Amino acid sequence: MDKTRRKRRSPAIMNGWVPDQHGSWPMGFMPLLAGIILADKTWLLALLGIAWTGGFLLFSVGEKYLKSRFRVRYRPAVITYATVTAASGLPLLVLAPHILWWAVLYVPLIGYWAYHAWSRDERDLSSRISTIIASVLIVPVATNLAHPTPWFSGDIDPLAWLFAALLGIYFVLTVPYVKTLIRERGETSWLVGSIVAHAISVIAMIVLAVIGWVSWVHVAVWVGVLARAVAMPLSAIKRGKPWRPAVIGPLEVAISIAVFLTLPWAW
Repeated sequence: MDKTRRKRRSPAIMNGWVPDQHGSWPMGFMPLLAGIILADKTWLLALLGIAWTGGFLLFSVGEKYLKSRFRVRYRPAVITYATVTAASGLPLLVLAPHILWWAVLYVPLIGYWAYHAWSRDERDLSSRISTIIASVLIVPVATNLAHPTPWFSGDIDPLAWLFAALLGIYFVLTVPYVKTLIRERGETSWLVGSIVAHAISVIAMIVLAVIGWVSWVHVAVWVGVLARAVAMPLSAIKRGKPWRPAVIGPLEVAISIAVFLTLPWAW
């Protein structure tokens, strides 16, 4: 069965040109889109979008490249995406040098991820969280572009930080949730931990709605997020077989879109 599945995988996926994780696409680009929407419009956002896309694809294949100890088949994709990232990222840094201050946050996060990828422990919970934090930080990065001051100066729109936090919480919770469906399926500790974390997040969203930071529609979406964190793993146990990624992935994409669309855009 594994051999048949491998034969069906496209060369683009096998050689690292295209990410093979459904959830990585929303995680990589929803924060970028949110940042572009919130930011004061400047053509530098186009450079940021290109650099971020190249970096996202480089991250995906780079993880495989490090884990495989520099396997040759991944090298063309690594070189190509590194070139795209550098060709757009370097001019961006020249034109908006204040963006370099974000390295204070990004270098440790990327270094931590690279260490785990090299150690072949890239699925470690803390490693996943580090990449998610790096991803959602693009929201305030985008809004910082048009304001030539360091990110810690207080000039960034508070809404950008709120969006980053809301998206970050959601994406972080997808990690234990997916583990309860696949690698940790049937493990009570993971299931209980995932459900409790989701429940706490729903309570937090209710508090935010009460003080006017998010809408009650957003809270309703979070109730749905909690419901799927309970129903999906329990139903897999009841039916005696795991849910296929082809089911898990599209469902999660739909939920992530609902989370995104109900963010407090008019706050």
